Amino acid sequence: MTGLVCSAFRYELPLVAPLRLGRQELLSRSGFIIRLGDDEGHVGYGEVTPFPNLHRETVEDALRQWRELQPDLPGGTLPEGLERLQGSFEHWLGDYRLYPSLRHGLETAVLNYLACCRRTTLAALLNPVYHKSLQCNALLIDSAELAAQGRQLSAAGYTTVKLKVGRQLLERDIAFVRNARQALGSACSLRLDANRYWDLTTAVRFGQAVATCEIEYIEEPLADPRQSATFYEMTGIPVALDESLALANPATLDVPPGVAAFVLKPAVLGGFERTLRFIELARRHRLKTVISSVFESGIGLAALANYAAAVCGPVPVGLDTYRWLRQDLPEQRFTADGGRIDVDGVDERARRLRTGVLQPLL
Repeated sequence: MTGLVCSAFRYELPLVAPLRLGRQELLSRSGFIIRLGDDEGHVGYGEVTPFPNLHRETVEDALRQWRELQPDLPGGTLPEGLERLQGSFEHWLGDYRLYPSLRHGLETAVLNYLACCRRTTLAALLNPVYHKSLQCNALLIDSAELAAQGRQLSAAGYTTVKLKVGRQLLERDIAFVRNARQALGSACSLRLDANRYWDLTTAVRFGQAVATCEIEYIEEPLADPRQSATFYEMTGIPVALDESLALANPATLDVPPGVAAFVLKPAVLGGFERTLRFIELARRHRLKTVISSVFESGIGLAALANYAAAVCGPVPVGLDTYRWLRQDLPEQRFTADGGRIDVDGVDERARRLRTGVLQPLL
C-alpha cells in the first residue's frame, strides 16, 4: 500500500423523467466521485451527491470542503481497523466536521480501496458471512406509473413496492393505495412514504381510509413526527422513521410506540460507521432496518447494496432509484433484475467506470 493518491471527478447524469421536488423539478443528478488509488493498481471509488431537500449542503459546498480536506489525507497508509466500523473513522475524521454526503463518499472510497487491496468485495470486507442476494423494493411515484407497471412488477418477481403519497389531493392518494393493493395482489408487501406532508388530522384520515390495504409501514406521515404514536394508535398503521433520523443521536433517540422500521440513508446520516449506530439501536428495539438511496449512480448503489448485505440481513432495500437514471457511471449499469440484486455482481461492475463522463477536478 504505497503512493496513496486521492483525486476527484465531477459528473452529471440525466434522469429519464423530471423528478418533482415540491414546486421544483430535478432533471439530472450531479455530484463528484472520490478516487483513492496507489501505485500497485488498487483503487476505491466513493460518491458524493447531495440531494435537494434532504441535504443542507450543495455539491459546491461539499467540493469546497473536499478541497480543504484533501491536503490532510494520508499519502501512504490509512488508519487501522476502518473496516470494523467501530469508531476508527470517527477518530480519524470526526474533528473535520465533514458534511454528511462527503463523509459518506470518503468512507465508501476507503472501504472499496481496502476491499480491492484484499481482493474481495465490500460486503465480504465488512462481514465474511453476508447475503449474496437482496430483494429490492420497487418505487412508484404516481398513479400513471402504477397503471403502466403495477401488474408487471409483481409478475417480474418484486415482493415489495413502495408508493410515494402526500403529493396530490388526499382522495387521489387513497385511490392510489387502494388501486395498488388490487393490482399487486396480497402477496406483495406495500410500503408508503409521505415525506412529512400531512398534519395529524389529514394523516389519520388517510390512514383510516387505507387501513384495510395491509400496509407494511408508512414513512414519516407527519409534519410533526412527535405525533407518530398518536397516528399509530388511531390508524393501526406502523410508522417508519427517515427524515427524523438525519439530526438524531442514536445514543439518546427515544423511539416512539408504533415505529416499526428505520429507513437509513448513509449519505444523509454521514457514512456507514454512523449508520451502524442506528442499526444497533434498531436491533435493540426489534425494528426493521431498510437501507435506502438518494438517487446515487451505480457506484453509490453498489456500495449501499454491499453494506446492506453485510450488516442488515434479508430486508428489501430501497435502491430502485437506479431506474430514474438515463445513464450510469459504471460501464455496466446497476440493476435489480426481477426485484433482486446480485451483491457480488454489482460490486464488480462498480469498479469499471465510463471515464468519458467524468471531469477531473484540479
